[in-house]
Amino acid sequence: MLVKSETDRFAFTPWNAACFFLPLCIQAMSQSLTYPLVGVVVAHGPGGAAEFSAFAQGLMMMFLIGTTGYGLITTGMVYARDRIGYARFRQVNTLIIVLQALLQCTLALPWVAPFVFGRLLGLAGTQLEVARWAMLFGLPAQIGFMLRNVPQVVLYNEHKTGVANAATILRIVLTAVIAPGFYALGLVGWKWGCVCLSVPVFLEAVTMWWVARTDVARLPMKLRGEAKVTTMKVFLFNIPLSLGGFLLMAAVFMLNAIINHTENGAEMLAVHLVGIGLINPLSYGALRNQAVAIGFPQRNFRDQRTFLFALVSGVCLSLALLPLLLPGVSAWYFCRVQNLLAEQLPLARHVLWLAMPFLVLQALRGHAEGLAAYRHRPNAVLAGQAVFFGVLVAVLIGLFHFKAPGYLMGIVSLNCASAATLLTIRLGLLLARQEEQDMVFTH
Repeated sequence: MLVKSETDRFAFTPWNAACFFLPLCIQAMSQSLTYPLVGVVVAHGPGGAAEFSAFAQGLMMMFLIGTTGYGLITTGMVYARDRIGYARFRQVNTLIIVLQALLQCTLALPWVAPFVFGRLLGLAGTQLEVARWAMLFGLPAQIGFMLRNVPQVVLYNEHKTGVANAATILRIVLTAVIAPGFYALGLVGWKWGCVCLSVPVFLEAVTMWWVARTDVARLPMKLRGEAKVTTMKVFLFNIPLSLGGFLLMAAVFMLNAIINHTENGAEMLAVHLVGIGLINPLSYGALRNQAVAIGFPQRNFRDQRTFLFALVSGVCLSLALLPLLLPGVSAWYFCRVQNLLAEQLPLARHVLWLAMPFLVLQALRGHAEGLAAYRHRPNAVLAGQAVFFGVLVAVLIGLFHFKAPGYLMGIVSLNCASAATLLTIRLGLLLARQEEQDMVFTH
């Protein structure tokens, strides 16, 4: 039986939800901090900035392959609640690790890599080879990220998000320590960049496994009332969620490509990327409301406590942009730190203003995705993410046709796509609820 303190921890209150959500939000926002640090090691290699650019393209392809496991955290939070579900989730996680390894090795083959990195990404010569080998040598980091999934979902289900976040912070700190050390010792270039990326990831995974060991040992054999869980069932649940991750990454590629073809495309893309560099971490944090909806499930269909929490958290994250809208602060950040031209400053500020509703929409979308996952409706999530891609592309093409300013096209299309995704998932849940009521009435 749970002791009182544990029971209180699992009960929904604004404070408990905030304590659960905040470490997840910080973790999501901090995930991208290690890559600029690794970039310092790579950019000082023999090829300089060109070598770093090729290295980044290799990692981009690695992350695209990594979307095959995009839905595993959500899948684990739904199924890995007892020993049987935990064992099945581990099997699926291992299966996807093997799949990712096969894909990365295949794309690195001498007769495949020229098509992927040459024809598709436009690389040639040394850059193509750097991208190819960086993707392959990034495999240990990919495996490390996947290995941490198993203890991570156990910690999340136990509402120990702060512990999981501490392991991620440890990875960031270690990367920040060893990257300057590599540079000082002359250990630079893409090979050492892969080492600098992989070692902290494995330390993070090992740390999570160690701290989660007691929680794993305490898992019940089988939760009462739970349906039989098979490996295939868990695998099939993950597929729609992971396909959605692929669509989201494809949307990013499409976004950058279209903006780059507008009038003054390079300048417009620069403003967009600088603005989105601030918005993305906050957006990833807002989407963690997915875990809140699973960790504090609805008592009934009228229970809107986690919805209101998502709304408030989205508003708070959007307000975090306000300091950067102050004239002095925005001039310092966009012009001095990010090196935008003075005439581009008002454009960047417009992007941030329009990003504020986007963060609220992302928080509510994350909440809707969490509800769909908890109710075993992953296809509703996939439908929403497919709509995200479709609406994003449609709005971009429309704005391009009417010659809208390139810097606005990205954030406007993201707002429309996020709103459409939210409505799609909510509609899917409503229809599913109606089907369930009809079945009860029929029987």
